[in-house]
Amino acid sequence: MAAFVLVMLLATSPATQADPVERLGEALPTQAGRCGAAPGGTVSEGARCLLGNGLNLLLGEAMGLAEGYGQEAVGQRFRVVGTPAFSAVPGGVGLAGDIDVLIPFAGGEPGVTANPTGSALFLQQGVSRWWDGHGSLRNDFRLGPVYRFRLPGGPDGDILGLSVLRLHNAEHQHEVLVPGIDYAGRWGSGTLRHFMPITGWRQVPPGHEERALGGTELEARFDITTTLRVSATSYRWESESRAGQWNGGIRLGFGWQPHPWLHLAASYDRGGEDEAARSFRLGFRMPLGKIPPVPRWAGLGLVAGGSVPGDSKLWRPVENSGRIRVGTRTDVSELVGSAQIRFLQDTVGSGDTVQLEVVLGSAAAEDIRVEVRLVPGSGANPAVPGEDYVDVPVELTIPRGATSGRVSIQLLRNDGQQEPRSLGATAVLAS
Repeated sequence: MAAFVLVMLLATSPATQADPVERLGEALPTQAGRCGAAPGGTVSEGARCLLGNGLNLLLGEAMGLAEGYGQEAVGQRFRVVGTPAFSAVPGGVGLAGDIDVLIPFAGGEPGVTANPTGSALFLQQGVSRWWDGHGSLRNDFRLGPVYRFRLPGGPDGDILGLSVLRLHNAEHQHEVLVPGIDYAGRWGSGTLRHFMPITGWRQVPPGHEERALGGTELEARFDITTTLRVSATSYRWESESRAGQWNGGIRLGFGWQPHPWLHLAASYDRGGEDEAARSFRLGFRMPLGKIPPVPRWAGLGLVAGGSVPGDSKLWRPVENSGRIRVGTRTDVSELVGSAQIRFLQDTVGSGDTVQLEVVLGSAAAEDIRVEVRLVPGSGANPAVPGEDYVDVPVELTIPRGATSGRVSIQLLRNDGQQEPRSLGATAVLAS
């Protein structure tokens, strides 16, 4: 369906019909050769590869057409920005990535280098489509205003931005408010983002709950040269697995882009819930269709710090605010239903006090009220309600962060009891 819609969009565009079709005709055979040459690939894998690459070509052309139509309708500042892509997923081909639409409110038409724009006000609307660690699809939408302006000092001043985005997850209805500040200057840029969850726990089958997490991230990026960049991010997030706890840390990054088609990146994360995390990534992206003259190899580049932040810095989308981080826990009723009940005495006399312990499978994310009730045991001579004990539940509160709670229940005095009787107990979530 997606491919059909994109093809129709390309075919019915009178102003740009020839170029997109020509580019697609040149690029598709190359992609088909790459998929067919993949070592060890089956026929179905090759078909998914070809389908994904073909859809990516159509998607790229469609985004370009959409941006052109938008600029004609609302002005040259209208932009469609993102990196969506079709790729192989279990069972077929899926669309993932980020895409944002910037709708200008104020700020004038594009300026030139000698006369850059002084401010920008636009509405950012976008979506991040991704698969989490459990293989579940997530669509996180965002919407909000962004205002940027040049600091005092004329048209060559640094840029300060203010934004407020509202994030919404389509699958589980999580919502997060993200106010932010960003800065762009001659030597680099910086951002401050604060994530404020609006919604609480949501049921996620089977037998789990999850909620959006709050946190704060402060990032600074420095351009050492025109091709070398380092970054440092200090963060503090709510724990994903331990309710009521926060984790702080620092993340360091290094990037080198010696050529417009090649990018190398490395990062080191110290803190959070893991001891340390390291990553290394090598990216290669070459334009398809009519390839322009090969750009020069820049190597280590030139010393940065001399260029004034251009209009592109004013009109860029808010970054690193797309995905909603969530924490999970076992559903409270499921947690209580699977709890173990332990008698703290091997035997107890008639009329004495029975001590019980209710043990949960994991720590309580909040105070849990439990009703504990004595029942006849499974032995050959079970206890009798009304004679050996009162058939009334006793309430127990397991505090947040605890994995167990204890309760004492007084037995009835039964002088007619001639032999030992067995006793059991149940625990249910209090209504």
